[in-house]
Amino acid sequence: MMMRRRRSGGYSLVEMVAALTIFGIGVLGTMELFTTCLQSTSASLAHTQAVYLAQGLVEEVIAEGELYASSDSGDFGQEYPRHSWSYDIEDTDQVGLMLLRILVTWNERGREKEYVLTTLVAERLQL
Repeated sequence: MMMRRRRSGGYSLVEMVAALTIFGIGVLGTMELFTTCLQSTSASLAHTQAVYLAQGLVEEVIAEGELYASSDSGDFGQEYPRHSWSYDIEDTDQVGLMLLRILVTWNERGREKEYVLTTLVAERLQL
C-alpha cells in the first residue's frame, strides 16, 4: 500500500503573487479615492471663500458712502493670497438704484476660477 503525502498548510508562490496583486489594486484604488476627496475639499473651500469674500466686498463698497459709476480691482492680501477681486458699479434705468457686480477670481490647479455676485444697491438718502 502506498502512502500519500499530506500537503503542508502553506501557500504556493502563485497564490501569494495573486493575493499581493489584488491587495495592491485595492490599496491603489483607496489612495486614488483619498486624492480625489482632498481635491474636492480644496476646491469647495476655495469656492466658499470666494462667496464670503464677495459678500464682504459688497458690504465694504456700500459702507464707503456715496455710490457712483466706477470700477476697481485688487487682492485680499496675505490672508487670502489665491483670491483677487474686481467690481463695477453702473447706473440703472431706475432712479436711485445702482448695479454692483463683484468678480472674485482664484487659481485652482493651474486653471482660473471665478465667482460673480451681482446686486442692486439703493443710493443713500441725504437728510
